[in-house]
Amino acid sequence: MPIYEYYCESCKREFETLVFRSSDPVACPTCSTENVHRVLSVCGFKSGGDKGAASSRMGSGASSCSGCTATNCSGCH
Repeated sequence: MPIYEYYCESCKREFETLVFRSSDPVACPTCSTENVHRVLSVCGFKSGGDKGAASSRMGSGASSCSGCTATNCSGCH
């Protein structure tokens, strides 16, 4: 059962909720409207490689560092 982030179009708030089934309606906990949409969450991960662990961020908080490649982050993180 994943926890998803949502944005309420009515009261302009973001919230998280546990989703049991994708067919279940989701309502804003502040104003109770179902006028919400799921937002892309920021996630982080570490992966092992030839030079140890490299960190990466995905989603709305992604770095704009131009020195990073698929196998090497040049120290901006």
